[in-house]
Amino acid sequence: MRKLSTVVLIIALSAVFSWAQNLENAGIDYTTALQKKPGAERIAAFETYTKNYPDPAQNVFTKLAYYWLTVDNYNTKQYDKAIRNGEKAVQLGGMEAKLEAGVYLILGSSYGASNNKDKALTWADKAASFAQKHGIGDIAKQANALKNELSGAPRQPAKPLTSLEKIGQLYTAKKYGEAIDMYNSFGQNDKNDEKIFEIYARSMMKAGRMDAALKEFSDAYAKTRKAINAERLGNIYLAKAEKEKKFLDNAINYQIEAGLLYQKEKNSSRQAALLKNAKYWLYEKYNYNAKISKYNASVKPVKPAPSNDKAIKELQYKYDKLDRELQRKYVDIEMPGYEQDKLDAIQAEIDKLKKGGDQPANDPNAALAQELKKEEARIEAEFAALTGEARKKLGL
Repeated sequence: MRKLSTVVLIIALSAVFSWAQNLENAGIDYTTALQKKPGAERIAAFETYTKNYPDPAQNVFTKLAYYWLTVDNYNTKQYDKAIRNGEKAVQLGGMEAKLEAGVYLILGSSYGASNNKDKALTWADKAASFAQKHGIGDIAKQANALKNELSGAPRQPAKPLTSLEKIGQLYTAKKYGEAIDMYNSFGQNDKNDEKIFEIYARSMMKAGRMDAALKEFSDAYAKTRKAINAERLGNIYLAKAEKEKKFLDNAINYQIEAGLLYQKEKNSSRQAALLKNAKYWLYEKYNYNAKISKYNASVKPVKPAPSNDKAIKELQYKYDKLDRELQRKYVDIEMPGYEQDKLDAIQAEIDKLKKGGDQPANDPNAALAQELKKEEARIEAEFAALTGEARKKLGL
């Protein structure tokens, strides 16, 4: 019996770099070095790495090792080493555009810190033009600021923070209560800003004010049937369901509505994620995922039915050989019935073996598997019904 598949909750994953090359120890050692604590520990790891793997033509990670040596030496204010490794990284080339622009900027800043204004301006200018060409706005902005500073241009007065930036800073600093208070102090135009409202709502959830967040989102959803509002309501009810399982029904319904609305808004990735999440939690409601896991852990292996291929092949050879002999023996006269009976008997054996090979061995797991399959079908039917009700409610 094959193991049954568990419904999977969709989660978002992210990674800094992805490499298709399999460089065996070189790749593993690079990853190990990269995971060291930034600063002295990682510097030592990558210095060892470049000694062990000195040839960048054979190992792509050697070039990246010099990039990280540039970054960590700069951050620890070892500007001479940052310059040496940065220029080595530039010489080797092969970096992604953003990494290359970053090295140019670090070289400009390092030369500036070392009181070599001419070289600092050269690298800062290169960083600015390269970043501008490749659409790397943040580095272009920093490089231009460095150029102004090096050339003695007066600093531009800091622009006042926008309402979004103010509340965003409080949220980032995990000052959720202050973020909520700031939102309440805003005028109606700021409160109507979706990004500001999003931060406000998240702050309420982080602060544990679930009922207040629920009211805010319910009001917003009543005014505008947007997928994001339904998704927020689903998330709030999921949080409440951790303490009281009865709220799981609300969470599932809002996730289904969110998925259908994302479909209407032509956001296929969020549509798929929300509908799969809704189905996952419906399975969780009936503890089905745990049942599947338990079944898969305890399922007994079934001995496969013995193969009849060899015996069939031998009989087929015997049949063909006899058939040729009879054809040669009875060239000009009709073959007697008893000779045909010999062929028919061999063919009957072949047919029997072929049929027997299709019969599965006795499966002790069949009854439980069938029971789980029936429950799965019932849950799938319920999900289809809930989806139909949601479509009707939303007029889709």
